Amino acid sequence: MSLITTGMIGFGSGGSGSGASGDTVAVELGMPGTRVGDMVAQRARGNGSRTTAATMDDSPAAVSDNGAPADSGPLRAANATAADMDSGWANYINASTGSTDASDDTAGSAAEAEADLEELAAPHEGPEWETIEVRSGDSLAAIFSRAGLSAGELHRLINTDDRTAQLQRIYPGDEIHFHVESDALQGLRYDIDDADTLVVARGDDGFDVSIESRAIETRVKHASGTVNSSLFVAGQDAGLSHGQIMRLMNIFKWQVDFGRDVRSGDMFSVAYESYYIDDEHVRDGPILAARYVNRGNAIDAVRYEDPDGNRGFYNPEGENLRKAFIRRPVGDARISSGFNPNRKHPVLGVRRPHLGTDFAAPSGTPIRAAGAGRVVHASRKGGYGRTVIIEHAGRYRTLYAHMSGYASGISVGTRVEQGQTIGYVGASGLVTGAHLHYEFIKDGVHRNPMRVDLPSGDPVASEHMDDFIARAAPLVAQLDDMHEEQEQQLAMRDEE
Repeated sequence: MSLITTGMIGFGSGGSGSGASGDTVAVELGMPGTRVGDMVAQRARGNGSRTTAATMDDSPAAVSDNGAPADSGPLRAANATAADMDSGWANYINASTGSTDASDDTAGSAAEAEADLEELAAPHEGPEWETIEVRSGDSLAAIFSRAGLSAGELHRLINTDDRTAQLQRIYPGDEIHFHVESDALQGLRYDIDDADTLVVARGDDGFDVSIESRAIETRVKHASGTVNSSLFVAGQDAGLSHGQIMRLMNIFKWQVDFGRDVRSGDMFSVAYESYYIDDEHVRDGPILAARYVNRGNAIDAVRYEDPDGNRGFYNPEGENLRKAFIRRPVGDARISSGFNPNRKHPVLGVRRPHLGTDFAAPSGTPIRAAGAGRVVHASRKGGYGRTVIIEHAGRYRTLYAHMSGYASGISVGTRVEQGQTIGYVGASGLVTGAHLHYEFIKDGVHRNPMRVDLPSGDPVASEHMDDFIARAAPLVAQLDDMHEEQEQQLAMRDEE
């Protein structure tokens, strides 16, 4: 069994001397399931031991999730001096538990060392620690009850400070580790996210609370591919996750109808952030730049946030790829009836213009506002049933009919943002089944919502163009390199 001393990552603006203090003992064992500083840290606090921090100078600098160095200080092993580490693990264990006798001939030292190691190997198992997984529909009160803790103990913990209040934002699948003795909470650990862990220990006056943080390293990764059978298959072959493929499609959804326009031979290139902790991949970050070549037409997108906080995807000239309206207020729902001035009405049986697009979706499906604007109608409207009409920038109006109900807060005068839920699919009015009837009106004239040219969102502000170009140029160069490599590979394949 091998043990590796590790350290607490230091954060701050200090130099190489900044980092974790020697008050906390942190140990990581080379076996699955262990975490930094669990039982040893608790023991060190319980016995009042204070150990010396040993600096490991060859450790890489930590990098925060925004790509900037989190701290220039080295990784620290806050558990023993260099001499302690050289003198053997039996000595180390005695030191960490407060023993003053570290000789090899101490009676039972080997057995005690082995017992301590077994306890350290599973810090959240056994009689001291219990792990409870959050179930769907669980309340924090129910979880604490399963741990044998009273509602009063939960109330005291939650109201300790803002950090413990984060326990109220738990999700199914999360795990909470409890240390309970005599129906009293002695310790608790909860992973807030990949990098931060909430640590609670009972103190002399209530609970001592801290956050254990591990540095996140940000790396820029690249992926490219050519569509043969489908974009999803090509994306997965290129190493993209399902979520990344959906984000890629979302970037170009105003330029490419991915339900109809994708063709064999389409190509894509993506530069994106990927996050690592201790050289282990934990999750992928946002797409920084992307190119999609549809039927030979290349479209570039660069992610940019200006100093005023406005963020979006823009082409290399600073024009917004996002349109002022989305075409599909209910996502990828099937079109059951298109824009048709000569359609025969399915209920009345007479020819009546169908001045919108119908999307078939189950009753209760959320309906999103196509664009930002002000609600000018939110009530029944004859054969339309429950209807919402939104006015956008004076020239445009969008209408949403046959709703089963309105979203909370939606009424005449309400301002809404693009993509905000305004109501739910239903079958009110003259209909044969649940669907959304959607109309797009420009300057008082009905237009085909699926074909009308949509106005673009705001471009990069002129005062920020120099900053945008400086940031976009290297990303576009990366897209060029990936695309050139793709074409070379395709040429070689054709020659074969």
